[in-house]
Amino acid sequence: MTAKMPAWFLAHGAPLHLLGEQPVRKFWQQLPARLPAQPHAIICLSAHWLTETPCLTGMSPNPGIQHDFFGFPDQLYQIQWALQDNPQTDQWMLEKLSTLLPELELKPDYALDHGTWVPLINAWPEPDFPIYQLSLCPQKGAQWHIDLGKKLSSLRDEGVLIICSGGIVHNLRQIDWHANKGVSSKWSKQFMDAVESTIQQQDYDALCNPWTFPHGQDAVPTIEHYLPLLVMLGCGSGKPVETLYSDWEYGSLALHSYAVSAG
Repeated sequence: MTAKMPAWFLAHGAPLHLLGEQPVRKFWQQLPARLPAQPHAIICLSAHWLTETPCLTGMSPNPGIQHDFFGFPDQLYQIQWALQDNPQTDQWMLEKLSTLLPELELKPDYALDHGTWVPLINAWPEPDFPIYQLSLCPQKGAQWHIDLGKKLSSLRDEGVLIICSGGIVHNLRQIDWHANKGVSSKWSKQFMDAVESTIQQQDYDALCNPWTFPHGQDAVPTIEHYLPLLVMLGCGSGKPVETLYSDWEYGSLALHSYAVSAG
């Protein structure tokens, strides 16, 4: 019998988390132990792949990764990730997703971006199951992404782990390079507190408009890093949300991660 999988929202932070013994890296490494069984497959939705209609990648003989960041240490650009190709699972996944998302397009040449591979390479350095990436569609609006999560949730019953990768507070212009690790700015904490309270209230209408929360314009200057949270909430269909990890870096980047359980 296939074990039902949870859905996760993971804050992927910066690629620098791959260097050294970072606390969030240890959290990522422990993710497989949170699952009831090994996944049949993973579908990841990252803040760094935005399209007008849903697109899917990962279905190629040699799925690759892209180093889609600039100005970081050279060793980050040398990282590779050996991914598995499984034609049988590819076909199964394509049939499932095409039913759920009739406008789905295949983009086999799109290599997995760092929103997917930075956290997952820590959790599964040598995965023996396929990992796919599904794009976000900001032009379709916030509610569409909650509805997308509701559609994808049925795959959890068949052993597919849904991972949504972004960052709830993500303002690169207000980074404080001198902020102590784990310490947030006052405004970013006020925003995060409001979001977490609203998640517990399951007020999805309010969550679809994060700019109405205190300091919303500062916390969410653009919506792509916030949208993955909405997809995860849609996967939960009203189930309680569990906090997996909480931390801050540079005062205004939240590393908070959440789950809707497999139960």
